[in-house]
Amino acid sequence: MSVSVYFSNQIIQIAVGSRGKIAKLDRVLTTYAPEGSIINGIVMNSESLGAHIKKFWEENNIPKKDVYLVVNSNKIAGKNVEVPVMDEKKTLKFVMREFSDMQREDDSLAYIQMGTDKKTRIRKLYAELAPKEQLREFINIFNDMGINLKGIISGEGSIIGYAGRILTKSAKTFNLQIINGNIVSNVLFVDGTFRYYNSVRCFNDPGTPEYLDDLGRSLNQLSQFMRAEKITSPMEKVFIAGTVGEHVPTYSQVVKDYGVDAPVELVNTGLSSNQELLNASQVAIYAVSGLYDQGPRSNFLTNFNVKEDNENAMDPVTKRRIAAVVGTFVLMLIAFGVSLTLRLVREARYNEAREYNKSALVVSQTKDYDMATARRDAALAKYNSINTVVDTIESYPVCTDEIIDILEETASGYADIEILSFDAEAGQVSFSAKARNVNDIYKYIDELLNQEIFMRVDHTGYTYDSSNDLYDIHVSCTLAESVGRDME
Repeated sequence: MSVSVYFSNQIIQIAVGSRGKIAKLDRVLTTYAPEGSIINGIVMNSESLGAHIKKFWEENNIPKKDVYLVVNSNKIAGKNVEVPVMDEKKTLKFVMREFSDMQREDDSLAYIQMGTDKKTRIRKLYAELAPKEQLREFINIFNDMGINLKGIISGEGSIIGYAGRILTKSAKTFNLQIINGNIVSNVLFVDGTFRYYNSVRCFNDPGTPEYLDDLGRSLNQLSQFMRAEKITSPMEKVFIAGTVGEHVPTYSQVVKDYGVDAPVELVNTGLSSNQELLNASQVAIYAVSGLYDQGPRSNFLTNFNVKEDNENAMDPVTKRRIAAVVGTFVLMLIAFGVSLTLRLVREARYNEAREYNKSALVVSQTKDYDMATARRDAALAKYNSINTVVDTIESYPVCTDEIIDILEETASGYADIEILSFDAEAGQVSFSAKARNVNDIYKYIDELLNQEIFMRVDHTGYTYDSSNDLYDIHVSCTLAESVGRDME
């Protein structure tokens, strides 16, 4: 029996079953981490997080062997990489060079194979780089529970590998949309090949009209990517995971509103004949994806020491030099036997230093240092939380003079406009457009729809003002995420 645990934010999902290329699910469990203990896959309070998981593990009698951790974190970098067919050692070095622009001092590499072009002998990989410091923290949390993690896998890589192995059997060009708490993620495959992954933070409850706007933001980013990449393959399906069947018709309408004309259906992993367990599996799809074995190289722990091994690799000349140093050291040890008196002197000094370390003053200063360190760590945790909030705020659009200029320039030759209001929370600019010819107004609306800075353009029916012989229409433009901030 294997266990796959999913970490990202407060929701912790656990899938128990048989792990392999074909997985089998036995049960799904969900718990919620203490507030603020983990944010975006970054552990802020390891003590409270570890204590909570340990208690939940024991209460539910979860196996402690063959445990894998699936982590979604903005500290893990990933990219598509094409590599010539070569042995694993050379492949690792090749992929590490692909990350040279973002490589940190202490990283571990993992990758999954997405396919091989037999004609060109090129392997397509999805490779990821994770900080070892972050991996060590997860290892320590589970070690304190008496669990030796068998592997640590990226949530992004795991779900991409799962989709490539399972969902491509029923469609080649599709989008997998995952609703996980306040995060909505999209995984795009085109002609059976992974092309795009994005995540959007939501601020409203699933199923509400406001939540659908959050959902639309993620689809808008997906649509922009497809236009930029000039992807013409028709979308065959949109898979939804992390919700209930009653919401599918509503989500289908949102998908159509954003120009995706494809049937929408809940993910059916086929892991169980039990309908209740089947529904639970798509809600906990990140944890379930960890039960699908993507190979040893998908595991960050497999290559944990690759970088150190490369740096410490020795050529024959270096080895001979070390052998000479070792020989000299042996001779020095022999001479050291003659210098026993010096050793006794050092031992006396050691005893003096030990007594000093045990003195009341030093013990008191050590306690003060530990308390200061704890206060520093608490302040750092608050600082990181504030940064997360700031990043979220930065995603809101703002209405600048440049945006108003675009509205007016676009209206030139069609209509006269008057700005009525800007709703900062919704990111909406409302204005009226007036023209003598009603067709000019609708031509202006078409021009607005072609502007990429607007995520959505809504308008009312027109009214005719006989006093000045003008047609009047009220227009509401919803700005795309972060629009206006790069213009400030």
